[in-house]
Amino acid sequence: MSRVYFHSPHRTAELRGSERAWLGGLITDIAIGALGLGSTARIDRLRELIHPDHYMAKQDTTGPGWLSAWASSYATAFSVGWSGSAPLIQHRGRAVETFELALNTALTLGGDAVKLGARLHGSCEIHAWVDGPNRSWLADIMQGGIDAGVYRDGFARQIGGGGTVWSDQGWGDVIALLRERDDEPVVTSYSVCDGFPDPGVGDWMPPWPKGVPRDWRELTEEQRNARSERSEEWYDLDDAEQWRISMAGLRASKKGLQLEPAGWSAFRFGHRLSVLDLVAADFEDRLDTALGSEKPST
Repeated sequence: MSRVYFHSPHRTAELRGSERAWLGGLITDIAIGALGLGSTARIDRLRELIHPDHYMAKQDTTGPGWLSAWASSYATAFSVGWSGSAPLIQHRGRAVETFELALNTALTLGGDAVKLGARLHGSCEIHAWVDGPNRSWLADIMQGGIDAGVYRDGFARQIGGGGTVWSDQGWGDVIALLRERDDEPVVTSYSVCDGFPDPGVGDWMPPWPKGVPRDWRELTEEQRNARSERSEEWYDLDDAEQWRISMAGLRASKKGLQLEPAGWSAFRFGHRLSVLDLVAADFEDRLDTALGSEKPST
């Protein structure tokens, strides 16, 4: 079963993958609720923004009871985002990622626990992190999320024979880890992606060759061998050196991975757009600004 790991130099705590799935569903539900799919006016707006090659552009809107069926199909399409090579939403030929829309809607509408859920769901795989002095602050948000029912401390899970067993989601140990000290960072990773410390974070691996797509298959055999050898050498380093190199990379990153009080309310992912921007009266101006689109000449 998958895990979200919270690593410190001294130990690691685990949050169950089922809790990340819970948070992902919550974030999607918030965004779909904000879309207002029960309103024909909202649906007309959303239809304007559907990519012409997406299957939702061909949905029937003439038959009896079409609105409910259309809304259900759109909600599913929003959760998935792309159909083949076509995004669900576009503006003047530019794709609008629905995953980022959902995350940013949660960040806009949610309290601190929802905000943290969005930050973890959106960046635990690429090493969201908290610095030592802010560990207690983050633990307080997690405890507040449990107390409010935004997070699940655990749940009863059925087992064979009709019995149940308590499934602890791991928040308690994560919170305990955060409160143990304030002089070390805590960094996330996801069990199906790279762990931490990570040789790809920092200056250990050679820079990706200029002009080459970031695809292993695009590298020459010589380049592959060089990167493989360098990656293997990573494991000859002691833990402290691996942490030093990886943390230097995280601290220099411009991806907004640090979880901290400064800028907490203003943070947004990617294009920074939320569902509220799509349905606003001045939606075209908002999308033009966010996507760098050029308005058609008049």
